[in-house]
Amino acid sequence: MDVKGLAILSGRSFQQINPEPEAKMLNCSVAQSLSKALLELHNSGPHTDFPTRLFASLRICFSCDFYSFNEWTDKKVERIEIYPNWDVSLRLFKDYLSEHSSINAIYQKRLKSAVKASDFVSLTQWRQDRLYNELFRLPTQNYQLAFVSAEQLPKLAVSINRTSPAFSEEERTLLNLLRPHFIQAYRESRLFAYLNQAAEISNDGFIVVDRAWRIRYVNARGLGLLKDFFGEEPVNTLPTRIGTWLQEKMRSKSPAESPLPDLVVGSDHRSLTIQTVANSAGSEYRLLLRETVRELDARPLQRLGLTTREAEVLLWLSQGKSNSEIAIILTAKVRTIAKHLERVFAKLMVENRTAAAHAAMEVLRA
Repeated sequence: MDVKGLAILSGRSFQQINPEPEAKMLNCSVAQSLSKALLELHNSGPHTDFPTRLFASLRICFSCDFYSFNEWTDKKVERIEIYPNWDVSLRLFKDYLSEHSSINAIYQKRLKSAVKASDFVSLTQWRQDRLYNELFRLPTQNYQLAFVSAEQLPKLAVSINRTSPAFSEEERTLLNLLRPHFIQAYRESRLFAYLNQAAEISNDGFIVVDRAWRIRYVNARGLGLLKDFFGEEPVNTLPTRIGTWLQEKMRSKSPAESPLPDLVVGSDHRSLTIQTVANSAGSEYRLLLRETVRELDARPLQRLGLTTREAEVLLWLSQGKSNSEIAIILTAKVRTIAKHLERVFAKLMVENRTAAAHAAMEVLRA
C-alpha cells in the first residue's frame, strides 16, 4: 500500500501532515542498525535488483509485517513490489491509484519526509474504507510509515506496514535518514540497468571481479560465454581456470605495470579470449570476453594427398570430434568415417588420432 492513497481516503487537507521532524540523536543500537542497512543497500551483486536490496535494508531497521515499493509515472503504475509476497491480487490497488486524479496534489507538495498513516486518517476511519476491507483487512495491516519521492520520473513510494504497535517518532526519524540513500541507490540501479542494456548490444562479455575473484558485475553475454566454455554458469565467483590465470600473472608482474597477457581457451574453430581492461589500483579486475568463430576450410588439407572427403574428416578430427560426431556433421555412417580415417592414417603415415590431428593443425596454421 502506498501512503498517497491514504491522503485521499481521509478527505483531509494535505496541509494537515505533521511537519518534518527534527533530526534527533540516535542511540547506539539504532545507529548500528542504520550502518548495517546502508551497507546492505549499496552492496549490490550481479544478480540483485534494487527492491531486493531495499527490503533487506528495511528488515534490519524496522520490525514489520510487510514492505512495499512502488514506481509510477503520472497515473500509470509501472511496478509494485511487496515483501513478503502476498497471495492476493493487487489489481484492486492498481485500479484505485489510477482512478484518483486528485492524487497529483500530493505529488506537487514534493514530500521530503516520512509520514505515518495516522497523519492522514484515524484507525477507525481507515478500517471503514473499502480499500482496507478488500485488501488490507486479511493481514490486518493497521499502521503504515512511508515516504513519497516525486522529484523524478518514475516517482517512488516506499512503505513499511505492520499490525501493531503504531510507528514511533524515532522510527520516522530513522526512515527520514534512510530516504536520501534509498533515492540515490535507486538512481544508481537505473544507471546500472542502462549500462547493462548497452553492454547487451555488444557481442562481448564483461565481468568485474575483486581480488578474491568474487564477481561484482557480469552481463548476460559474459554469463553465457562462461557457461559455454567452462561448463557451468557461475553464481558468485570466477571459474577456477580464470582465477588461476589471474593469480599466476599477479605473481609474475604487478597488474599496475602492464596489462595482463590474454588467456585463450577453446579450439581453433571456436575460441574465447579473456583480457583485462583498466583496473582500479589493483583492487579489482575488469575482464573482457571475446568469442572468435573461424570458418573451417578443409581444402588446405588436400595438400597432404587426401581426397575432399578425407580432408573434411581430418578437419573435424583436428577439432576434437569423435567418429559419431563427424558422421552427424557430414551426414555419413560411422563405419564410413572409420574407413576414411584408416586411409588418412596410412597416407599421413601416423598410427593414431593425436598424431593425425597434429599434422592437420600444422597445415591449417601455416
